[in-house]
Amino acid sequence: MVREPDGGTVIDLGVLPADESDEPAGPVVATGRVRLLAAVLAVAAVLTGVTAADPFPRQRVSTLAFLPSSTGSTWVVDDALVMVFENQRAVAYDPRDWHELWSVQESALVHAVAYEDLVVLFRGDAMNEPAEEKPEWALAVDRATGQRRWSSERQVEVRGDVMVAYEPAAVVPDIEVRDTRTGGVRWRVPAALSWTVDSRRSALWRIAPDRELVEHDLRTGAVRRAARVRLPEPSRYLNLMLGRDAVGLTGIGDGGWVRGTTLWYSATDLTAVSAAGQWAWEQDCGRGLRCAHTFDGEQVFLVDPATGGVLRTLPAGQTAGSPLGPLVLGQDGQDGQTEFSVPTVSGVLDPQTGQLRTGLKGWRVLGVDDDLVRMLGYYDLPNRRTYLAELTEREAVRLGAVPYLLRECTLTGRTLVCATMAGEIVVLRVDEDQR
Repeated sequence: MVREPDGGTVIDLGVLPADESDEPAGPVVATGRVRLLAAVLAVAAVLTGVTAADPFPRQRVSTLAFLPSSTGSTWVVDDALVMVFENQRAVAYDPRDWHELWSVQESALVHAVAYEDLVVLFRGDAMNEPAEEKPEWALAVDRATGQRRWSSERQVEVRGDVMVAYEPAAVVPDIEVRDTRTGGVRWRVPAALSWTVDSRRSALWRIAPDRELVEHDLRTGAVRRAARVRLPEPSRYLNLMLGRDAVGLTGIGDGGWVRGTTLWYSATDLTAVSAAGQWAWEQDCGRGLRCAHTFDGEQVFLVDPATGGVLRTLPAGQTAGSPLGPLVLGQDGQDGQTEFSVPTVSGVLDPQTGQLRTGLKGWRVLGVDDDLVRMLGYYDLPNRRTYLAELTEREAVRLGAVPYLLRECTLTGRTLVCATMAGEIVVLRVDEDQR
């Protein structure tokens, strides 16, 4: 259900205002037709929130700016910096007045992270690069000017003042921990069968070839604790992952992973612990709940945020968190329309009953913030416009339509920076409710 901005009407988001008829208006010649027309208008008024005092629904979204782009995508770095990534360059904008700050001539950049006076730009998949060329997977520039500071031929993960650099396709991990400001190497990880970064403890975990599980201080490389542990079977390849105050090891054979082969060890004393409440990874699903995933990724569970215990098994398929709760995403298009590779909502899962509420079925995921879906869109293809709805903890609030077919949106405050299907970048202002 959706609340109109005036708060006076509740409607199903799946029902949209009907388009005006293309037929020319003619004289009314029968009383029955008058009554029929009045009834149709009354129904339309209910569906669109029209009242006698408010003849048109208030539009809470307005166009603020257009940003020059050639099939670009957007990325909100923080409240003072928004990036637009085009095919051959990255452009930085100040979201206070949307003027261009600087640009970098680089291809295939897809996202960015700010650290103090630096912006680290990350490259996406470089499969199309010539084999003899080594791409720069990361590039750090001055935040104020865009001037290059350092670059890396390895992929990097920024973790505050340090970053972990590695070869993505290497069979035997060769890992360096570097200084984020300078790009210089601080320490190198000794031989590891598998490794992972633990941001909560500012640690790097690894499995040594002699079966020793080792915790390193992420900044200095100093060994905090180490113990020889039993490895899961098969152990041709190992995957090391973080659970709830525990570290897990999953064995992988030549043919892929084998279920039931994850062993867990306490992050405090490295002793074996139960697998109950431990997951390969978890995500915020909204309403104070967590969604947990197994290593094979085949099943998603709704779990207790305190214990990790299973509350409910989620329906098969892709799941995303939202302020309303878990969204189940489907592959079907909107009324048979073109898919556009934009995820489609099948429904919102009721955590108490397990029922799928389908009032949002057919709406598309447009905007994600803090890992939660917060903005949905519904396409009116004949008129090339998108209806928008904002998800809150209580409800889905319809914001009105914009005259663009939107592909994705990122949020900065009450502003949406959206890429359109035509490759444009449009900035939309979401007005606050004046009630």
